[in-house]
Amino acid sequence: MSGGLDWSILVKPPFGGQLADAILLTIEIALYAWTAAMLIGLMVGIGREAPSTIARFVTTAHVEIFRNIPVLVQLFFVYYVLPRLLPLQVRRELFRLGWEEISAVITLALYSSAKIAEHVRAGVNTVGRHIQRSAMATGLTWLQTQRYVVVPLLLRTIAPNLTSEFVTIFKGSSLAMMVGVTETAYVTQQLGTETFHWVEANAAGTAVYLLCAWAIAGLMSLVERRTRIPGLLRREGS
Repeated sequence: MSGGLDWSILVKPPFGGQLADAILLTIEIALYAWTAAMLIGLMVGIGREAPSTIARFVTTAHVEIFRNIPVLVQLFFVYYVLPRLLPLQVRRELFRLGWEEISAVITLALYSSAKIAEHVRAGVNTVGRHIQRSAMATGLTWLQTQRYVVVPLLLRTIAPNLTSEFVTIFKGSSLAMMVGVTETAYVTQQLGTETFHWVEANAAGTAVYLLCAWAIAGLMSLVERRTRIPGLLRREGS
């Protein structure tokens, strides 16, 4: 057992390389999940305001299901249950491709898309019904109005909320360790177990999540300032 702190353990082989790879994998999972969550959340949020009753029912069900089930429960369902519903050959191919990482991305995307959908819905209301009616009065269909008028405006309106969701997804990626994904949390815990340098290992993990969250917030703050609509509320300090 170690008798003192040894911060060099974080960069010495093999842990230095493992930690660097884990950080990159964490960022990769977060980026894929956030991109998918954005696309799904945008469609679901707009669908909740659609004139079609079926579309509103399906999108509302999506929000109520994925927003109210704990993300860890969803992760276990996606990882353990979904493959069993598929043919054996397909199941083997999924695990060959890395089902652990894929299931983490799917879970985070579905969970966050439900929350993004609510931000999108609020953004649609912020844009205003009169703008939509004015656009449709020019001859645009409902779908064209959403694509060319509503979506560009609401994305600028909900930019601060998207920042918060990006940070939440990044932090939530740590749950992927529960299905064996060798991301940052997994590797730091493994490092502590093998070396007994728990202080250094957990300090490294904490620093990674904290610094990356700050970096994401700073980057998105720049985006917010560039896309801000004059007269609308904005985040403090942006």
